[in-house]
Amino acid sequence: YLKLPVIDPRIPLLAKQVTGSAANNYDKVNALQTYLLTHFSYSLQLPRTVVQDPLATFLFERKQGHCEYFASSMAVMLRTLGIPSRVVNGFRAGEFNDLTSQYLVRASNAHSWVEAYFPGYGWVAFDPTPGASIPIRTGWSRVVLYIDALASFWRDWVVNYDASHQQTLALGVKSGSHCFYEALRHWMRRHYESLLAQARHTHSVMAGAPGRWGLAGALIAMTFAFVFYAEGIFRILRKHRLAARPARYPRQAATIWYERMTRLVEQRGWPKSPTQTASEFVCRIEDVILRERVAKFTRHYESARFDDSAEDVRCLPRLYKQISVCPRH
Repeated sequence: YLKLPVIDPRIPLLAKQVTGSAANNYDKVNALQTYLLTHFSYSLQLPRTVVQDPLATFLFERKQGHCEYFASSMAVMLRTLGIPSRVVNGFRAGEFNDLTSQYLVRASNAHSWVEAYFPGYGWVAFDPTPGASIPIRTGWSRVVLYIDALASFWRDWVVNYDASHQQTLALGVKSGSHCFYEALRHWMRRHYESLLAQARHTHSVMAGAPGRWGLAGALIAMTFAFVFYAEGIFRILRKHRLAARPARYPRQAATIWYERMTRLVEQRGWPKSPTQTASEFVCRIEDVILRERVAKFTRHYESARFDDSAEDVRCLPRLYKQISVCPRH
C-alpha cells in the first residue's frame, strides 16, 4: 500500500505543500482531503482525447473529474508521504424513500473513496469527492418512490415470504379476525335471502350463455395477468427502445449493450464475474481476436457510460455484431 507507479514529479511536491503545516499523519490525510474538496469540482465529462498522464492532468490542468480521479489522486499523494492508502469501490447512500423508510441504491450511486492506514487503529475511510445535491421529489416525480414502494412490498411479502412474515401476518390477523368474523356473520344473517336470490340469478344467466361468460372470465384473467406482469413488460419494452435508439440516452443504452455483450462472450466460455471491472474482464479473455474486439467495445462503452457520449454509444451495436461473428477457437 506504499507502492507507486511512475508519476509526475509535481505530485509529491504538491502533497508536501498541502500538508506542510500538519503535525501528524492523521492531520496530513485531513489536509489532503480538504484540499481536494475545496479546490476541485465534480464532473462526469471526460477528456475527448487520451492524455498521457490522467492524474497530473486532473491535478494541474482540468481540476475536475469523477470520484475515481479524486480517490486516486488522494491515495497517490498519501503514498508519496509514506502513509499507506488504498482506493475502495462500492456504493454510497442513495435516495431516501419516505414511503418505505428505505434508501434506493442505484447503479448511479457507485462510488470510490480512500482508506488510509494508521498503526493501532487500522484502516480509516476518507472521501475527497465533493458531494452532489440530493434531488427532492415533488408532484409527479414522486411516482418513482411509489413504484419502489410497491416493488419493496412485492419482495417482502411475495418473493421473500417466510416463517417470520407468516408470524407477523398471523398476529395481525388474530387481533382483528374475531371482530371481523362476528360482523360478517351478522351481516350474512340479515342479507341471506337476497344473497341466495342473487346467486341463483347469476347461475341461471351464466348457464344460459356459457361461451360469453367463459370469454369474459378469460378477459378478466388476462387483465389480471397483464397488471401482475406490467412492470416486467414495460422494463423489457424500455430496454428494446433504448437499445434501438441509443443516442437519446447514452448512459442507459450503454449499460444495456454492455450486458448483452457480456452474455454473448459468456456463451463463448468467458463469463464475467460480478467482482471484475470491465478492464479486468478484458484481460481475462485468452482468445486474442475476441479480446481485441471486446477491448474496443469496452472503450466505447466506458466513454458512453461515464461521459454520456452519444457518438460512442452509436458504435456499440456495430461492435456487438463484430463480436457475435468473431470466429471460435
